[in-house]
Amino acid sequence: MGKPICIFEPGQYDAMREAGRLAGEVLHRSGDLVKPGLTPLELDEFAETWIRGEGHIPTFKGYMGFPNALCISVNENIVHGIPNSKPLKEGDVVSIDVGVTLTEKFNGKDFTYVGDNAFTFACGEVSPKVKRLLEHTNEGLWAGVDAVRAGDHISDISRAVEGVCKRQRYGNVKEFGGHGVGPEYHCEPFIPNFEDFFNGYHDTEIKVGMVLAIEPMFNIGSSDITKHKDGWTITTADRKPSAHFEHEVLVTKEGIEVITDVRDSRGWQLS
Repeated sequence: MGKPICIFEPGQYDAMREAGRLAGEVLHRSGDLVKPGLTPLELDEFAETWIRGEGHIPTFKGYMGFPNALCISVNENIVHGIPNSKPLKEGDVVSIDVGVTLTEKFNGKDFTYVGDNAFTFACGEVSPKVKRLLEHTNEGLWAGVDAVRAGDHISDISRAVEGVCKRQRYGNVKEFGGHGVGPEYHCEPFIPNFEDFFNGYHDTEIKVGMVLAIEPMFNIGSSDITKHKDGWTITTADRKPSAHFEHEVLVTKEGIEVITDVRDSRGWQLS
């Protein structure tokens, strides 16, 4: 990622909370629209209109050249899917990832704050196997969230997420993971979803003022991935379904706050 770790000051927490709330709100408003016949492009247009109508910026649009406000990854597509005009079908699973950027004054200067979260929605009725995938990936997310404590380390998050993945025997996507959040969106530390990463790389202590985006990606089959010719969409190599969930966590002296969790999603029975 290259960008240094960002430590927010207490006077910035409310703006960071608002960015998280907005991202969570547009994510679930978009998810409420998911149904057979709707296209990912229609979801994208809705989300961009909503974000701009609130006076803010869709983080992803233009970020490193990404063309849309939402990443929408359907079925075997894992992350970074470019919304298209192909209608959704009954039984599809639809990962929606969204960022919202707002700007507020801090110490007399403009400062940007980014809310970032993802959720995999069922389009109509999905198979029991796929429903379990969604539930277990959400469980992996919350295991990672529960491992966030000031003074502990990023590897504790990775270990917790990986534990759920191994126990449920899913493929664990290793090339992508969570990340720190700063004014320029992605920053260090990288948050892998497997502990062995730290056999070759430095671990990072979790500190008050950090904002961490935790995002497991579990596959029904292999952990192997491929990239589409579009240069963005990441797909399971065996073309079996994948799920992706993400929340943003603010670390404070009092504990942690899951600032994107606008609908109390822990333990949801997903269908």
